[in-house]
Amino acid sequence: MNLENYLERITYSGTLKPDRATLDDLFAAQLATVAFENLDQQMGVPVSGDLRDIYAKIVLQKRGGWCFELNALFSWALQEVGFSVSFLAGHVGPDRPSLDQAPDHMLLRVDCDEPLLVDVGFGGAMSAPVPLRPDTVTQQPYTISLAAQHNGFIQYSENAGGSEAGYWFTLDEVEPSVFLPASKKLQTDPDSPFLRTLTAQRRYASRHVVLRGLVKRTLDSAGTREEVLATPKALVDCLKYDFGLEIPAIANSWPRIKQRHEDLFVS
Repeated sequence: MNLENYLERITYSGTLKPDRATLDDLFAAQLATVAFENLDQQMGVPVSGDLRDIYAKIVLQKRGGWCFELNALFSWALQEVGFSVSFLAGHVGPDRPSLDQAPDHMLLRVDCDEPLLVDVGFGGAMSAPVPLRPDTVTQQPYTISLAAQHNGFIQYSENAGGSEAGYWFTLDEVEPSVFLPASKKLQTDPDSPFLRTLTAQRRYASRHVVLRGLVKRTLDSAGTREEVLATPKALVDCLKYDFGLEIPAIANSWPRIKQRHEDLFVS
């Protein structure tokens, strides 16, 4: 594993100091070049939680990944630069989890002048680190809020164009191994959203491009635009040009992806 190769992958040539400016620039660079995606899950390829496998997939094979991959790799890179990083455990959804509920989302805390929530693995609504305190911030086209709740939980929520998503977490530091059960379940449970539909997401400075099923949505300050992909070639081209993912083999999974799209959006 080589930091220079990682920096080349995210096309970053700026300074490397453990300060806020560098953190913001690295965050934006990874978001703009490394997509959130679940193509392996759609093609039936096992997804590893081993950091060296994650590095090979994202840096060498120029792929993207999900939270367990994207935040793990970003944590490694930040620590190589000299940042203080810890893993936090999240629970995706609107309802407060129980204290003994297994987490299903990996996020990061970075202490840099102040405690910061750092998450490059939730699809891309967050375009910069967020102070780890109750607050509401605007990161176009999203409004992002952190709210303190009972039993030490903090609720993260993001909203754009009437669409809201989020998760719950505490400030208890965890080891990466705590996410292995969730990774296995989300790859094998038929009801897993990562199996039920394809997704890819990429975040730019003020624009968010989201592919869910065969519906591509572009969100920016002008609103939301949608396009439905109608052919295997359209899917391959969309992944290549909108998300930087050259995976022609995904066309072989077209019948399954199309059926899952119809189950989600048509039924």
